[in-house]
Amino acid sequence: MKKVSGLTKDSLGFNQQRAQTLLEDQSWLDAIGLSLGQERARNAFKFFSTPECSEQHMMVLGYPAIDSKALIRELLTSHPLTTDNVFDVVYCEDVTNSRRPISLNLPQGQGVKFERLVHSWLKRSGLLVKENKDSDTQSDQKYYTVELEPLLKVFKRLPKVISYLSELAKQLDSGNTLSHPVLVNNFVSQEADNTFPIVFCDNPDSLKLFGDIAHITEQGTTVANHHLLQPGLLHQANGGVLILPSDRLLENPQLWFELKSSLFDREIKWTSANHWLDPQAIPLKTQIILVGDALSYKNFLEIDPDITQFFPLVAEVNHQFALDTDEDYLRYAGYLQNIARRANCYDLTTCALVALMTYSSFLIEHQHRMSLDSSMLKSLIQQAQVFTTDGDKLSEQHIEQAIEAFNHRKNRIAQYSFESIKDKQLLLITDGQHVGQINALSVLDTDLDSFGEPSRVTAAVYVGSGEISDVERKVDMAGNIHAKGVAILTSYLHQKFALDEEIPLDANLVFEQSYQGIDGDSAAMASLLCLLSAFAAKPLEQGIAVTGAMDQFGNILAIGGVNEKIIGFYNVCKANGLHNKQAVIIPSSNINNLNLPPEICEAINKNTFSIFPVDHIEQAIELCFNLKAGTVDDDGCYPEKTLYGVIEQRIESINNPQPEHRTILDRLKFW
Repeated sequence: MKKVSGLTKDSLGFNQQRAQTLLEDQSWLDAIGLSLGQERARNAFKFFSTPECSEQHMMVLGYPAIDSKALIRELLTSHPLTTDNVFDVVYCEDVTNSRRPISLNLPQGQGVKFERLVHSWLKRSGLLVKENKDSDTQSDQKYYTVELEPLLKVFKRLPKVISYLSELAKQLDSGNTLSHPVLVNNFVSQEADNTFPIVFCDNPDSLKLFGDIAHITEQGTTVANHHLLQPGLLHQANGGVLILPSDRLLENPQLWFELKSSLFDREIKWTSANHWLDPQAIPLKTQIILVGDALSYKNFLEIDPDITQFFPLVAEVNHQFALDTDEDYLRYAGYLQNIARRANCYDLTTCALVALMTYSSFLIEHQHRMSLDSSMLKSLIQQAQVFTTDGDKLSEQHIEQAIEAFNHRKNRIAQYSFESIKDKQLLLITDGQHVGQINALSVLDTDLDSFGEPSRVTAAVYVGSGEISDVERKVDMAGNIHAKGVAILTSYLHQKFALDEEIPLDANLVFEQSYQGIDGDSAAMASLLCLLSAFAAKPLEQGIAVTGAMDQFGNILAIGGVNEKIIGFYNVCKANGLHNKQAVIIPSSNINNLNLPPEICEAINKNTFSIFPVDHIEQAIELCFNLKAGTVDDDGCYPEKTLYGVIEQRIESINNPQPEHRTILDRLKFW
């Protein structure tokens, strides 16, 4: 088995030197938008914006810390919709049925013009009619129809408008009158700037989406007319995009089915229609974007499988960006600089950019990947601005002060936990040697924070049949994944020592002073080492903490929260007194996840603390016991001076005890 060496300082975090050199050699950084690294989302928006997909809607699956609104607006700007479907809407009275106002669609920005011209036509025609009535020789001239001709030429490309105005002129010339002095309600008016509307709604309901019909009281009677129609968000976003939170629709399924009905019929219905007013529906040209996450998409599928029919486009938002090339470093730095400028903050210095990139790498738990949590990064930059003076740029010190303040605000539970260790209320030993006892590493999650805390794992053995009893599981304080880890290490033990006959020992495995439920398999390696110590009656180094999952063949597998775990154990060692025998054993596959604070990096550089990456349990055995694990010889036995050899001899002595040697004198005594 390959000998394990401790990691050096260069392997412990983000490559700050490379980033510093690249940024110092670059005289200018291009501002990079929030769509950095969002290839999947860009692909979805590319299809979303095409005329061929104008009737398809989209689900955007994001994360809470990403500024979804800004990202969607940016993607819509870079992939604009056609404005062919953007129009103004006016409601006009139907003189033959005032209860059912007529909707007319007009070119973008033409609603106000139409209202003005129609008002002028009605006023002019009305004066002519009045003059004719007042004259001595009354004429049969159809003034409304005659005066309408210039107006029809203006809107000659709009058949429905021409038809309505022509019919209205005939009705007015026939003696019918308007119930309201103003014919046109300029219901929805879009800017005539060749753009499409983008409307966000965080808390939709039926009235907000579909509009409302107000009522007034006149002389004790409730009445309504077309001027009391209030547009909903679907009307305002018609021809453009309406962005809604999927969670709100899941909370109100009835609202979803009302929206679905409008999407199916391709028209905006008046859900508040009543016996006073029942306006014509408006053709629906709006494209909907629902913003949520993978869980909300799954929940939608459960309440209505038709969601895939109406929302065939799905845009998954990426939360991390890989630094594969030098250009990627520069692009991400431009992304951070752009966030600072969008937040109206000072520009970031080169050192500040490197500090932010280091913290971003820590958040994503990978040395070569950066966080795209734009909302969180924006908040951090704004908080760093507090520490600046007028005219300053944001420096490395300002960023570090903001990070320190942020961590301090959310570490109350972590501080209480650490103080209980300092006060010896939680027993954790970080020096010396003990049999059947080891420091495992765990991560505790709170609503605000996650932090590492060592856990003392103990094992006790007694005569039995090879059963490993997991006390946490027995008392229902452990989850299924933890139980799986214990089952795997049990399988490993039986492969090594129970091929010919049962192991004549049972063992109890306990996470001491654990008062909340535990789950996960990251303590599998530590638990196995603890059991091996108890089986062999060989002591373990207490200054070495262990974390790592494993398979049935002893291969060590990656775990999560490696940085929090190392930091938690280092702080305990520091409180108890550091010495050069203290270390953490981690899976080799977690090396890329390391992003440790400068203090720990410096301690490792001075050899007062160590981190050992291992690929197999036998490498960890050699580190913890100062013994080789052992390999079977030609006779199928382990060498005596190996850990497995010691365990094998103990098992053999129990299964096949040797008869006690008695001298001749002893034999004569019992003759």
